[in-house]
Amino acid sequence: MKYIVVIALLAVMPALADWRWEGREQARQAVAEARRARAEAMREVAQARREIRREMDSAHREWRIEFRQVREEMRRSWR
Repeated sequence: MKYIVVIALLAVMPALADWRWEGREQARQAVAEARRARAEAMREVAQARREIRREMDSAHREWRIEFRQVREEMRRSWR
């Protein structure tokens, strides 16, 4: 009886090892996919930040130009 149990365990062990290995591979693939998704999201966030910064810089430039023009007009009107 003992020998049968030992033989059965020896026969099953490689199958269990393969099952655990496949589980690890699936976990690795899931982690890799999560990393890729995170990297893509971070790229999109960085791009959105750059676009917003460009728009803010452009609006600030326009504001400075308009403010300068108004100031010049006021100086002319005071003279």
